[in-house]
Amino acid sequence: MKRDLSELSTRQFDLVVVGGGVLGASVARDAALRGLSVALVEQADFCSATSHNSLKTIHGGIRYLQHLNFKRAAESIREQQIFLQTAPHLVQPMRFLMPAYGFGMRGPAALGIGVALYELLNACVALIDGRRLKAPKGRVLGAKRYREMVPGMEDQPLSGGAMWMDAQVSLADKAVLQMLQQAAEHGASVANYVTADAPLFREDDPQVIAGVKARDMRSGACFDIQGHAVVNATGPWAASWINGADEAQLSMQLGLVKSMNLVTRKPALPHGVAVRSNRASDSKVDSANRMFFVVPWQGKTMIGTTHVAHEGAEVDDRVGPGDVADFVEEFNEVYPELGLTPEDVLYSYAGLAPAMQEEGAEAVPLHESEIIDHGIVDGIVGLFSIVSVKWTTARLVAEQTVDQLLGAEAKARPCQTRSVDLPDYENMPHEIAGLTEAQLRAFVRQHVDGTQAWRLSDVLLRRTNDLVLGAMSAQQFEVVVSEMAALLGWSEETRSAEISLVLERLSNAAQKADLSAQIELIS
Repeated sequence: MKRDLSELSTRQFDLVVVGGGVLGASVARDAALRGLSVALVEQADFCSATSHNSLKTIHGGIRYLQHLNFKRAAESIREQQIFLQTAPHLVQPMRFLMPAYGFGMRGPAALGIGVALYELLNACVALIDGRRLKAPKGRVLGAKRYREMVPGMEDQPLSGGAMWMDAQVSLADKAVLQMLQQAAEHGASVANYVTADAPLFREDDPQVIAGVKARDMRSGACFDIQGHAVVNATGPWAASWINGADEAQLSMQLGLVKSMNLVTRKPALPHGVAVRSNRASDSKVDSANRMFFVVPWQGKTMIGTTHVAHEGAEVDDRVGPGDVADFVEEFNEVYPELGLTPEDVLYSYAGLAPAMQEEGAEAVPLHESEIIDHGIVDGIVGLFSIVSVKWTTARLVAEQTVDQLLGAEAKARPCQTRSVDLPDYENMPHEIAGLTEAQLRAFVRQHVDGTQAWRLSDVLLRRTNDLVLGAMSAQQFEVVVSEMAALLGWSEETRSAEISLVLERLSNAAQKADLSAQIELIS
């Protein structure tokens, strides 16, 4: 997956994908596996914005049953099954539990009906697709059994609980890199830190797309990328990117919410737990509450997800101490047994997502993805925008996008990603625990050369999870810094700036101060 700007600027591509998150990577992978020539550019690092904000779950869609959205639930179930089959090194089954209270809509009987419907949908989807489905894992639990499985619930007035099987993508950033690597193996040209400033139009027909005007963020050099079609997969930047094309008379409106997931130092349970917030949801079954998910991840506990209305035109997903404190306060209202404090938070994943509605501080993300053909909407042939809402269904949305792009030709070039395995590439190591200094330096070189890591944050926040999990020593931190400085020719000023940017992303003040002091002593 080499970064080759000369190839980008000289080839004529069938498709140019703008955006290197999970959606853009999925589109590039799908198109490349169908034999299309593909270019993908990302303005920052791959999977560094909205897609980085992941709860590490591949939800099978049980949440959509409370909206009575059976189609959406079935889609999520199918995508989960595809992930489990084609990428077992990245996605594994994970058990979830939910407490029951009383004997109404939150009681054991109601939860049992939901789990039974979920199991039935799983079986139907597997049967239709010709997959073997293991024995059902969902069932209703008694109050005593639930308390045994979820410690600290002794004082809760439980009437029982429910259990079902979901899935987890423990290395979400790596999954995106591997999608891009597979696309590159099938001829795609992929580059990060390249911004697509605007769409490019044919000189003889300004209503037909001809690629994008690009700029190398490393050198500042500008160049054109020629393509017969362009897919705008820029996430929260989708509307601003389209609206910036003045000469095309394009228009796109997109409301945004800021979503957040916390990595905490709390020891992980062997399963996930779903608890109801005291804040409103838009459920058609029980409109009183939305959900928190408490997820085991790499020995720690992740908690998500909050959604807060994003105000203003600037696309800013930064998280402040107040955001974390508000999250912790809301969570403690419904799960005080965990004893969560802001000091327990190690890292805050945050990102902007499309909004369905905004009411004061409350916000509701979209439930459905949308593929916009600007040939139909704006009369610009060959330009597509995607408004996507879920990590789990990114592969499906990519399939639908490429089908729409190909039109009648899609039957002759059917989607391959439903059944083709996503390889576990050996040139993408992720774990650094136990590595010698020489091995850690080799790890950095592999990612600078092979996955286009360019900033310190690219390596420390996405190529490995050790820093995010609070498991990286100052010595390891310094080795990564010194190796990247040597490889990329950083000045002392650049080196200091890169360190500061990474430390700013950490949420735990004590951890930041301690790590900063140790790094200063070492260096």
